[in-house]
Amino acid sequence: MKEEVDGRNPKASVVVMPGGFGGKPSGRPGADLWRTYGRKLVIVAILMLAPSAIASAQVTEGDASFNLSGSASTGYSGSFGNIGPSSHGIGFGGNGDLSGFYFSPQFLSFNIVPFYDQSRNNSSYQSITDSTGVTLGTNIFGGSKYPGYVNYSYVYNNESNYLLPGVANYRTNGNSRTFGIGWSANPTDTLSFSAGYQNGNNDSSVYGTNNDVVSHFHSMFAASRYRFDGFQLAGGIHYSSGNYTFPQILAGQTSQASRVDSTTYNFNLSRGLKRYDTSTWLSYSRNTTSYNALGTSDSQTNDVVSGGISLKPTKKLNTSFGVDYDDNLAGTFYQAENSVGGIAPLGLPPMKSHSWGVYGQAQYELIEQFYLTTDVVHRQEVFLGSAMSSTGFSGGAGYGHALFGGRFTGQTTVTRSDLGNNNGSRLGLLSNAIYSRSIGAWNVSGSLAYSRSAETFLIGYTTSGYSYSTSVSRQFGKVNWNGTASGSKSAFSHSDGTTSFTQSYSTGLSYHWLGISGGYSRSSGEGLYTNQGIATVPTVLPPTVLPSPVFYSGRTYSVALGGTFRGLIFNGSFSATRSDTESKQLFSNNKTDEANAYLQYHFRKVFFTAGYSRLLQGFSASTLAPAVVSTYYFGISRWFKVF
Repeated sequence: MKEEVDGRNPKASVVVMPGGFGGKPSGRPGADLWRTYGRKLVIVAILMLAPSAIASAQVTEGDASFNLSGSASTGYSGSFGNIGPSSHGIGFGGNGDLSGFYFSPQFLSFNIVPFYDQSRNNSSYQSITDSTGVTLGTNIFGGSKYPGYVNYSYVYNNESNYLLPGVANYRTNGNSRTFGIGWSANPTDTLSFSAGYQNGNNDSSVYGTNNDVVSHFHSMFAASRYRFDGFQLAGGIHYSSGNYTFPQILAGQTSQASRVDSTTYNFNLSRGLKRYDTSTWLSYSRNTTSYNALGTSDSQTNDVVSGGISLKPTKKLNTSFGVDYDDNLAGTFYQAENSVGGIAPLGLPPMKSHSWGVYGQAQYELIEQFYLTTDVVHRQEVFLGSAMSSTGFSGGAGYGHALFGGRFTGQTTVTRSDLGNNNGSRLGLLSNAIYSRSIGAWNVSGSLAYSRSAETFLIGYTTSGYSYSTSVSRQFGKVNWNGTASGSKSAFSHSDGTTSFTQSYSTGLSYHWLGISGGYSRSSGEGLYTNQGIATVPTVLPPTVLPSPVFYSGRTYSVALGGTFRGLIFNGSFSATRSDTESKQLFSNNKTDEANAYLQYHFRKVFFTAGYSRLLQGFSASTLAPAVVSTYYFGISRWFKVF
């Protein structure tokens, strides 16, 4: 894949003066430059270099009180690459923080944070482009029994991410907006109520492609709780709706609008009894999920009822028993896919399905911090025209105690599932352990988990996998070293192509004011398209119902250097990601390189800042050359507190 070309991206209008302050191209006569920038520079310089003449005390106007602080900056910035024309010039920017209250902070309080032309080259905003926007939050009647809130945010020309599991994400550029409002009531100690509304949208483009990532959503909720005579009742409703467009470069098909709606009702009843430390519960939920995506529409509704009782006959023995019923497994799978943001419908035929089960479990503490467990579960299901049943038995032991100067906790459970209809039986194993301790100057901790033939929600499907993590650190004189390693793998048993794998390593050295670090990560697996990127497949979804999955693999290398020294702050980083995505329609080899450098020196309230960023991102399946964007900035800023 060729890195640098002279081509132009027709979507260059998305990037507005990246890396700078919106300066205009050079080439104007000196007089024009003075008229354009000179007077403003003088004013800004006076504000930045002169001592603050305004008292920093809080300002009170009638029943209202205000605090205002922020920073103003000016500098020279520019951008170049193959996305639109190069540009450079002097620009102005800054940010503010206005907070206060009316009458009392418990009555009405607010916080408004506007910012203009901020990027990682001139501030802490993590964007290669100049971002402009505002965030606002308001609390109403916060000290009463009827509090409420309002929040709003708008960000223009901001860098964001399209997710790729386990490695660095693809970079996008665009605009986003969110708005929310909510209210709650607590008229008595036994009754409470809350409700809220939220909506938002995001419109961005993926660097190196002609593809957009567009989403618009809104949601509403209402919930209530009531207690009487030892009973606790709770119920509510939650509704969400989203319209999405996902990029062709990953899906392998023309970008299309998809719509997902979901409505959930729930009701819970519980009561605790002093005798045998007993508690009982009953719950009901109804979920409706509907799709209109990729030329296919469908809707599924399922009702789930469950109940049970837990009691503690003796000080060392805990027991519980329960039952559950689901009248439509298809609806449960739709809900699971919707929870991770999936935007393509599942491949489910129009057949009736249901599930019911009973279980009992007990835990006995044999000696302090050493306990034994046992479980019995029976389940019956009808799915895809087949009736299935399973009876499972399990027994295990857990231990937690000081060990060899450190702390150890672990648990192991062995399971046996007898499948009905002459399908035999299956053995399973679940085990995990955590240990940490100091060994001289070394600090060591680690964890390990392993599963084999662990049953999923659907009878006949099991998963296996492992996960591990470890961290080590040591002080060598004035030098501190640390290292970490982690990884995981999971797969549906007896099913090819449904494995998920991640692995990462990192190490770092620090000495007084200087630090350096490096990292490596890789991942692979089968995922689902979502409005935020590629998501790993939930283990509750069996391979037979997955909708148009995408296979992904990738690896990321990164290194970073930074430090602080007598008012000087500096840091630099570089990361390189190589990935592959493949669906039934398309294969793409993808590349993302990102480099950033930042330097800041502060003297009293004045900051001298310089920064440089470079992004290269391309996709072999794209008709465009890889996008290359380089931006730079150097200038001064001054922090102020007006009142």
